[in-house]
Amino acid sequence: NPQWEERWPRAIETEDWRARMARLRDVVIVGGGHNALTCAAYLARGGLDVLVLERRGLVGGCAVTESVHVDDVGDFKFSRASYLAGLLRPHIVEELGLVDRGLRLIGRDPYSYTPSSKPGAQPGLTLWSDAQKTRASIAGFSSRDAENFERYEAFLDQAKSAIVPLLDGAPPDLLDSRATASERWEAAKRIVRSARGAMTSPSGSGHRSSALDVARLFTCPATVLLDEWFESEVLKATLCTDAIIGSMTAPSQPGSGYVLLHHVMGEALNYAGGQGSPWCYAE
Repeated sequence: NPQWEERWPRAIETEDWRARMARLRDVVIVGGGHNALTCAAYLARGGLDVLVLERRGLVGGCAVTESVHVDDVGDFKFSRASYLAGLLRPHIVEELGLVDRGLRLIGRDPYSYTPSSKPGAQPGLTLWSDAQKTRASIAGFSSRDAENFERYEAFLDQAKSAIVPLLDGAPPDLLDSRATASERWEAAKRIVRSARGAMTSPSGSGHRSSALDVARLFTCPATVLLDEWFESEVLKATLCTDAIIGSMTAPSQPGSGYVLLHHVMGEALNYAGGQGSPWCYAE
């Protein structure tokens, strides 16, 4: 790769490089994406000798920021795919000292725009971090949907409160015969926090759904869920994308409703550049 050689000239031919490559490793990870790098960092922290192999001249996978040149306009930076970089778990940011090592997250606002050619409606639907601006945009298509959107987001926040305590560890199993008493106690606390989240309304929202509604989200098709909440096709189409991006499934498939949660669970932006939101890019 000529570009690689220009940035790291003849590095592959050095004796030091050959010696390090020939050494027997504890772990070899193929691919240098953000998940691979996170895994490698934790394995190395645990004392293992880790080798990460990446075919490109830079690592980071879909979290990489690259540039493209447009004639008569100039250079633009763009993210390969990490528009939800805020989903990076906060404890990883802290434990690996990523902010001290240069991690910066840039919020995305507005976070969605859907053009529309509907007669008599505004030219497009725009969703913002500002609730009032989002409400005004939705009202251009449906005043009922504008009213329901706040309740819908409160519903997702309630579901998030149920799932977040379970994210940062293996699924809790109180009957695991190999678990110690302290491990079972920690598992029990995570289950209790999850159950409380499923039954508690988000702080200050004034809206609370039943625990059964929250549980139903995990098995319900996104289309069924969104049809129950909204009437505007442009809003439902916009939100349907939240249920299919990266999931390789149709929004009509059972379980696709759960993927909607991934667009509200981000917390990393609190630690690396601004206020909490999953809608952000790595700088």
